[in-house]
Amino acid sequence: MKEQLVNEYHRLIKNLHQTDSYIFNYFGQKLAPFDLSVQQYITLRRLSEVYPNSLTAGELKEKMNDINSDMTRLTDRLVAKNLIVREVDSQNRRRVNLRLTEESYQFVETVATNFKNFESIVSHLTDEEVSIMNTLLEKIRNQSVK
Repeated sequence: MKEQLVNEYHRLIKNLHQTDSYIFNYFGQKLAPFDLSVQQYITLRRLSEVYPNSLTAGELKEKMNDINSDMTRLTDRLVAKNLIVREVDSQNRRRVNLRLTEESYQFVETVATNFKNFESIVSHLTDEEVSIMNTLLEKIRNQSVK
């Protein structure tokens, strides 16, 4: 029996949720051989953007896509995997900096090479469709902030 949706707005929300899950699972499968979750990979990519420098947990969280991510748990797991290090800031002992090691930076770059064609998930869309979709998705997010 086909699910009855109240209206097209409900259909849109359902489609957005299903598409988010589809993309998240797609990338999760791509990262599985590297023993990384999507959130871990995004964290490592944000740190690689500032390498060899570091970010505080707060700065890192600002750069993340998921505003609800548990930064402590996430960074604990990456520290346990020896992919990031925590260092007390020499200028401010209350501040803890997170950074990649040389080895983990090379690892992140290797993983990133496997994502050179990550756009393939949407490559069947035309340039116009991509532009329209980007505009509409940004419009949804910008409206929800008000």
